[in-house]
Amino acid sequence: MEKRLLLVDDEDDIREILSIYLADLGYDVLAAEDGVKALTLFRDERPPLVITDIKMPGIDGIELLREIKQLEPDAEVIMITGHGDLDLAIKSLKYEATDFITKPINHDLLDVAIDRAWEKITMRRQIRDHTENLHRLVQEELRATRHKFHQLFEAAPCYITVQDRDLRITESNRLFKSHFGDRSGVSCHVAYKHRKTPCDDCPVLKTFEDGMTHRSETVVTDQDGRQYNVLITTSPIRDAGGRITHVMEMSVDITQIRQLQDQLTNLGLLISSVSHGVKGLLTGMDGGIYMLRSGLRKEDTALMEEGMDIIRQMGRRLRKQVLDILYYAKTRELQPQEVEVLAFAEGVARVVDPKAAGAGVEFVRMFDPSPGKMAVDPDVAAAALVNILENAVEACSEDSSKADHQVVFTVKGEADTVLFEIQDDGVGMERETREKMFTLFFSNKGSKGTGLGLFIAHKMVDQHGGEITVDSAPGEGSRFRIRLPRVASGGKP
Repeated sequence: MEKRLLLVDDEDDIREILSIYLADLGYDVLAAEDGVKALTLFRDERPPLVITDIKMPGIDGIELLREIKQLEPDAEVIMITGHGDLDLAIKSLKYEATDFITKPINHDLLDVAIDRAWEKITMRRQIRDHTENLHRLVQEELRATRHKFHQLFEAAPCYITVQDRDLRITESNRLFKSHFGDRSGVSCHVAYKHRKTPCDDCPVLKTFEDGMTHRSETVVTDQDGRQYNVLITTSPIRDAGGRITHVMEMSVDITQIRQLQDQLTNLGLLISSVSHGVKGLLTGMDGGIYMLRSGLRKEDTALMEEGMDIIRQMGRRLRKQVLDILYYAKTRELQPQEVEVLAFAEGVARVVDPKAAGAGVEFVRMFDPSPGKMAVDPDVAAAALVNILENAVEACSEDSSKADHQVVFTVKGEADTVLFEIQDDGVGMERETREKMFTLFFSNKGSKGTGLGLFIAHKMVDQHGGEITVDSAPGEGSRFRIRLPRVASGGKP
């Protein structure tokens, strides 16, 4: 380290002698004859050590000391004073002078003062260098750690997002972006579920409230419309003061696990729902049999007909429920037959007529007069269409905003397919419901629904090689379009 100092004295002889002496000690000496020149030299050269006389014309040593300390607080300044200037020397210590020596100058005392000042300069530089090295090492370690955690963040086999207090996504990992897109700035419920409002019991909001980890399970929809069962875990992210600024949400795809567990975990619910349903149907059938017997005993034809109607209605419903159970429990091989589309559609409509009439819903048929023929399993295809038609009637029954409701059943023959369109003006569905409606056991009917109907209808149509599309909006009703191929799946006529 180069040893440089600034010597300031208005006496030429003293300045020259001290310069020679200090140079012999190994110092690079800058010399100035007054405070003005000394201040200029200091600004330009910034020597770490200054030795200055106190009494000088113009800017005296005290003023020079103050100016130097303002420019460079770490500069060491040794004051030279006469025997009568001790008060000034003491004053200089107030302004953080390093030391002072008196004239005539004792070289031994000067050496001690300079050595002491240079030790402070050297120690300060060593501390600064050590601090800079430590800071550099810490920064390098932080960069390495940050890089490592970023790699883990990106490569994690689960969806990871970081969310602020408004549930906006501020960061997301590679897997999340590949399935849901770059959703920075978008609320999580919009990105995951296409909802306008946060989910009930949102685990992220709970973590913001209590700082604890929370877990939940839900179904999310990716940018291509595919659905995933995910297990969500949240964790708080805190700043240096311990305040929660963000929450990290990790979602693990458990779709395959849930698919494997559905048969077992929902068996109890299925048995309970089915047993209650069958019990109700059997009770209704008992009532019909009682009325039929009463009519026979009284020879009352009208009473007999009413009893038979009840028995037929209960029988149809029981048959439909049994088919639902069979299709949930086991994939049934299709038994395709060539049928007249018009007759098939009329048969489906007759099944739904009583339910629509009972609900006060107008049931309109719009059938192509010559839709031709198609090869289907008539029982299976009819069950799927009846499920959707009955849902349409129920959607109208639930809508109290209109006085009258209508379900329109349209059948059109196309080149290779037959189009069955079912349109209602009922309550309609929001996007989240539309995306989950064909999911097993999903129902928006509360205790009135088992969640089997539309799931099975979709499964039946898919088994035929057909497709279902749905258009719906809250308050605007729904339109289902079911296309079935004229040739049965597998090429059977």
